[in-house]
Amino acid sequence: MGVDTEDHAGESSARSGGTEAGPAFGAVFSAGADLMQALRRVATALTALIVSEARVVRASVAVVFLGSVALVAFSVSLWACVVALIGWAFMKATGSIGLALGLLVVLHLILVSGIWIGIKRAIGHASFPATRVELHALVNELRGHVARFQHASAPPEREKTP
Repeated sequence: MGVDTEDHAGESSARSGGTEAGPAFGAVFSAGADLMQALRRVATALTALIVSEARVVRASVAVVFLGSVALVAFSVSLWACVVALIGWAFMKATGSIGLALGLLVVLHLILVSGIWIGIKRAIGHASFPATRVELHALVNELRGHVARFQHASAPPEREKTP
């Protein structure tokens, strides 16, 4: 075996490796191209989905807003009917329109006062006073631990010798 035979053996092994690498590279390239095409289809479908969802959200916002306005209007209308029926019942019971209206005013004042007190209590609870007190206590405890750590980790002061 000379130098020439070793060169030819290397070339033949390179050629046999090259023929196996050729179809493998083609398969990998084909699979990569298919993957890119599939990703492009997914991206296109996702874009179409986002666009259609945006249309639904826009329509839903309008429906929710109009529904809220209608709900308020119907609630006011229902309240007016109930007040009229209660006023009619008071008028029949007392025989006086003035007394019936006075009772309605008193009932409304009681209702408004109850709602006002409820709103004030809800706002008071929304400010989380107990949580703020607990957080303040935790911060004070943390400050105490930090001060104790700083005191314990401080190097001892050396007395100056003259």
